[in-house]
Amino acid sequence: MKKAEWVTATIFIVIGLMCLTMVIIISLGHYSTFVFLGILFQICLWFVIPLLILIIMYIAIKTYSK
Repeated sequence: MKKAEWVTATIFIVIGLMCLTMVIIISLGHYSTFVFLGILFQICLWFVIPLLILIIMYIAIKTYSK
């Protein structure tokens, strides 16, 4: 992929995460910056932790297969 495509994909991911976070905040009825950042952090952890596990598994399989 070209650099412009990566930038576009990243922008869409960020916009999607912001929309998801705003819907959660509106449904909870809390309109605080700290609540927003806390929920955003939790959502990002749900994406990052499985990604890290997959990366570690990929590296381990690639290393031990040689």
